[in-house]
Amino acid sequence: MKFHLVNKSLDKDQFSEILTIIRSENGSSVLGNLSSKNTRDYLNIVVENKNMELFVILNPNIIGYAIIASKPDNLTKNFEKLKFKIFIDLFFKLKFFTLTNIAISLLNIDTLFLDKQNKHLINKSVNLNLLAIEKKFQGQGLGSSFLKFIIQSTKFKTDFITCETDNLRSTNFYMKKLKFNIIGNKIRVPKIFKVLIKKIN
Repeated sequence: MKFHLVNKSLDKDQFSEILTIIRSENGSSVLGNLSSKNTRDYLNIVVENKNMELFVILNPNIIGYAIIASKPDNLTKNFEKLKFKIFIDLFFKLKFFTLTNIAISLLNIDTLFLDKQNKHLINKSVNLNLLAIEKKFQGQGLGSSFLKFIIQSTKFKTDFITCETDNLRSTNFYMKKLKFNIIGNKIRVPKIFKVLIKKIN
């Protein structure tokens, strides 16, 4: 088992392995709703962008992945050249909730339930956008070890890391296994997302 920061474009097999995990474990995310081509373009932008990083777990194939951004707003800013393709992709798949959530985020409506201090804290923190491990490898402590590696290896140095979840299972994982705390909610449809934070320095 090995943890690795990806620093070059994914080959066909690597992409296929990550795509399988995205579809099974992050199906409700924006990434989980895109076509294979747009997902690949998205991941390659992450790898090439100085404000984002892609980490993987190798065994020897990829069995887990995580995407982090130096700040939460980089998740929308860095995909300008893909925005039309993403819109068309989601529109023709009738993913109207996903499109609505992107609009809510772009208009900063999603943070209405967060107090000023927590908004400021989130905006200064590294954002763990997605973390997922293949189902048969879950429950073995890999998530904790993987996050520890990410925190130690990332070039983004800050005092806090944040993430968002839309279900109780993920919330419990982040709180019980990874020691995050809930600091508020973000508006999403049809569910409200929990915003979690962890002090790392």
